[in-house]
Parts: sequence; C-alpha cells; structure tokens
Amino acid sequence: MKKKSIQTRKQPHTECTQCPIRKLALFQGVPPDRLEWTQKYRDQQFVIPSKATLYREGNEAEYVYTLFDGWMAMYQTSREGKRQILRFALPGDFLGFQTDQKGMISHSVSALTESVVCAFPRSRLQEMFEENPTLALRLASMGSRDMNLCQQHQAFRSRKDAYESIAFLLLELFHRTREHMNQNYDPETNSVVFPLTQEDIGDAVGLTNVHVNRILRQFHKLGLIDCHHRRLHILDEDKLADMSEFDKSMISSNPLIYNLT
Repeated sequence: MKKKSIQTRKQPHTECTQCPIRKLALFQGVPPDRLEWTQKYRDQQFVIPSKATLYREGNEAEYVYTLFDGWMAMYQTSREGKRQILRFALPGDFLGFQTDQKGMISHSVSALTESVVCAFPRSRLQEMFEENPTLALRLASMGSRDMNLCQQHQAFRSRKDAYESIAFLLLELFHRTREHMNQNYDPETNSVVFPLTQEDIGDAVGLTNVHVNRILRQFHKLGLIDCHHRRLHILDEDKLADMSEFDKSMISSNPLIYNLT
C-alpha cells in the first residue's frame, strides 16, 4: 500500500481574517484590523493524511505550525522503538517550536486523522515577535498550559493508578474537544468525536492495549463512559473528575500578566 504524503492545500488558503480557530490559536489577541499583517508570515497550508508524519524528532526545524483542523499526536521514541505520546494536539495548538540549541526538533508529530496545518517559516519567527511582542506572551501562556497538563500526566505515572490516569486523559480530551472542535460535540448525548485507538491511549499513559481495554470496559460497566464508533460519551462526569482530580480550568490558557489596576 502506497504511503500518502503531505500535500500543499489547494488554493485559496483560508484567510487569517476569516480564520474560525483564531480565538484558540497564537493570534488570538491580534486586533481584527491587523489580521492581514499575520498573513504575510504564513507560508502555506498543508494537508497531512491520517498516520502521516509532519516532522520527526532530531530533524532541523524549517517551520512552526498552527494546527488548523484534525487530531495529531506529539511523541518521542525510545531506543527500543516504543512510542511515548507526550500530548494530543487539537485545532489552535502551536507545533514545532520546541527545539534544542542546534535547532533540532525534540519530538515527532503524526496525524491521527487527516489534518490541516498553517505553516510559518521559523526563520521569521523572531521578526514576527518583535513586531508584535504580545504574541510572545500568548505563546508562553499556551506553553504554560501544555506544561501543566504534561506535569499532571507525569505525576499520575508516579503516584496514581491506571484508572485515574485514563480517567484524567478522557476528561481532558473531552473538554478540549468541546472547546477546540465544538462542532464535534453532541449536547444531547454529551459525546464528542474520539478517533483515538486503545494503542494511542496506552502510549499516552504507559499501559498495554490489554490493560487499556480492561479499564475502558470497567468504566462502561460502572456507567461512567460509553466509547464506540469513534465517539466518547461521558455518562458520569462528576465521578470521573473525582476519581482523577480533574479540573477543567486546567485546559485554559490563562494570561501570564494580569492588569491589577
């Protein structure tokens, strides 16, 4: 089977002035009358087929990206070839800016569903921040949110059991999907589109597929969730949140500097 490759999205690309995800992305705070300014920094929109890799750890970083549509996984690979998922990316997330001192990417990113990204040349990133310093604060705020979630997952690995870890992950992704992809939320069933496989979940929390399957079945038996046909139904959010110590405020990007006057 021929592997699908990344393609440049057919013109016309989405205009920054019409971007439906701007409130979630790096350019959230750019005034409407300055959105054409952001357009000059975006190079392309790329389409990444499901299971294709956008970039790999150890490669030189040519672009940074805003995820415009789809689900992607950020991960590192062990010497034994095992994938450790660091984070799941949803529309609005900013990708590819974490590099070492040599400009090499610290992780890989692959598409879990067909995805679209907006690409910005890394060589112009400093110029962009110098022209609009508030973008640097916004990026730091987004990074702080992501770091907090990663620290929560890391803490679970050392002090919480597998049930708590998976409960936290499910609630995190449920609420992030509601915020980032509201069109994929069904209020009648309290469910969201959920394309993750049991392998994806296992690679995120450090468990085998068999272990993940057993826990999901137990959650269903307890009336906490129903997960089938690529949808996640949350049936008892309070119990899941109590089990995992999840607070949905964790998924918000709070400002680093508050106006106290």
